[in-house]
Amino acid sequence: MEQTAEKRKLHYAWVIAAVGFIFYWFTICIISNCVGMFVTPVSGGLGISRSQFSLTTTFTSVGSMVMSYLSGRLFKRYSIRRVLLVLSITTPLAYGCYSIAPNIYCFYIIGFICGMGMTGMATVGVSALISNWFNEKRGTAIAIAATGSGVGGVFLNPFIAKLITELGWRQTYFILAVMMALTLIPCALLLVRDRPADRGLEPYGGAIQAGTDVQSSGLTLAQARKSPSFWMLVPVCAITSGTCVCIMQHTTAYATDLGNSYTAAAMVASMVTASLAAGKLIMGVVFDKIGSRRACTFSLSVFLVGLVLYSLAEVHMTLLYVAAAIFGLGLSFATVAYSVVVQDLFGKKDFPAIYGSLIVFASLGSALGSPIIAAVYDALGSYRLAWLGLAALMATNLVLINLAFAKKEQAPVS
Repeated sequence: MEQTAEKRKLHYAWVIAAVGFIFYWFTICIISNCVGMFVTPVSGGLGISRSQFSLTTTFTSVGSMVMSYLSGRLFKRYSIRRVLLVLSITTPLAYGCYSIAPNIYCFYIIGFICGMGMTGMATVGVSALISNWFNEKRGTAIAIAATGSGVGGVFLNPFIAKLITELGWRQTYFILAVMMALTLIPCALLLVRDRPADRGLEPYGGAIQAGTDVQSSGLTLAQARKSPSFWMLVPVCAITSGTCVCIMQHTTAYATDLGNSYTAAAMVASMVTASLAAGKLIMGVVFDKIGSRRACTFSLSVFLVGLVLYSLAEVHMTLLYVAAAIFGLGLSFATVAYSVVVQDLFGKKDFPAIYGSLIVFASLGSALGSPIIAAVYDALGSYRLAWLGLAALMATNLVLINLAFAKKEQAPVS
């Protein structure tokens, strides 16, 4: 076979992973990760409260849930490339409408559309592509792609701050929309290919078994839903994604409550972001080296330890920084593990539909996590019990993910 020769040169699968990196950068990073840069200027410009503006994120999550539900049908009916090309046009157009939105209600509509776009392109679209293109190194590939949202934030946050200061928030939205269009459309049009056969190649790693059609092996969505493993993954996805949002959105406020200056608190948040960027790459390699089950156990265990340390930061501030430094190994579970675990448990046959169905619950957790932890803080005046509660839920995740793998044989692959 020519697989050895293919590995010596750059396999086109790595171009697909690089495209995924760009998609994550110019969709999730801009639409979701950088939204905090606009809270103060948009709230002041529209004369609304910050909580009213924050609801935009909720509508984005709802849009994400809707696209997660629809993605399986879309990718069955149309080619991945065609769907991504359409979304690469409509998503920047929608995002650009923020620049002319007259009121917050328009923001909610735009947020919903952008949530559909970023999920269709990055969360589900990139995962579907990598599932098709990689039989080996899937963890590393999805980690490379997902790192785009973190690396993008390092560059875009100061860039956005400068633009808002010099040009205002409306012009900034417009410029970001143009940047999205100029990167996403060429990538979708010129670089994306649904599967290796479109370029006369095998997936990276070659065929898993002679005579086996890897693309058609596995369970359908209907079969997966009858598997105990599927319903064990549902709470895992919801809890993990909800916890990720809680940490990303409440770390600065928590650090400030502990007596840190706003600047110092922002540094803690930056540590979490940097840890996440590194954690994605590390966990991608870990998944490939030790297997999904052990990698999941490791990642969720670190997540659990980090949450406990957060709750104890009131006792000693150093624990806050330790937790921030290690959180990336747990936070990366939401971007690296979901895709790899779904393929390992259910195969490739109906991957987009099964993956999209689970991302619906992940999006639901993201939508509910922050408001719930905020309500706990409002009621108790402290985040400590909230962190401990999340730690208890993460311990539940550890049990569920191991049971999901243990029950795998109850859902035989066709």
